[in-house]
Amino acid sequence: MTGEHPRTRLLTAIHSPTRLAILGTLRHVEQINFADLQKALDLSTADLSRQLSILEKESLIEIGKFRERRHPVTRIWFSESGRQRFDDYLDQLRRVVQADI
Repeated sequence: MTGEHPRTRLLTAIHSPTRLAILGTLRHVEQINFADLQKALDLSTADLSRQLSILEKESLIEIGKFRERRHPVTRIWFSESGRQRFDDYLDQLRRVVQADI
């Protein structure tokens, strides 16, 4: 066997089904409110917060707290490099599932 298997290039921080779903959702929007993401993915507040924290720590996303009509709103969006890193992850994932034995 020659060369490195594509699986070695997968970013494990993304590989969780929940984090993959979060990034997959973000891929189709510029940003999303926490409450809308929570509802779309049917997650508890604690679980979504925990998963977002992991993604933020890996610099894949950014989280901002804003006030809208005097109500606090939390928004999530890809970091400057996050969208490209996620696209690269998807390319590597395709290589893994299409790899010849």
